[in-house]
Amino acid sequence: MFNIIIHCNPSELDNIKEKGLQYKESPRFGFNEYDVIIPLTNEVDKLHNSLEDEEFVQHFGINYNNVNCIELV
Repeated sequence: MFNIIIHCNPSELDNIKEKGLQYKESPRFGFNEYDVIIPLTNEVDKLHNSLEDEEFVQHFGINYNNVNCIELV
């Protein structure tokens, strides 16, 4: 199964926790970046393909200004 990973600045961590999103400390950057894990379902795939990146992360309650990168893994 694939996931969409939203790489976020540490300043977004409290918000990520508050929203109940699945996340982990970045394996590459440690506590300097947190990776929000969004399982790729048909619904999420449709959202990702129909929305701009800023709108996509806002859908999950994430502040786009705190996003470093979005990727499919």
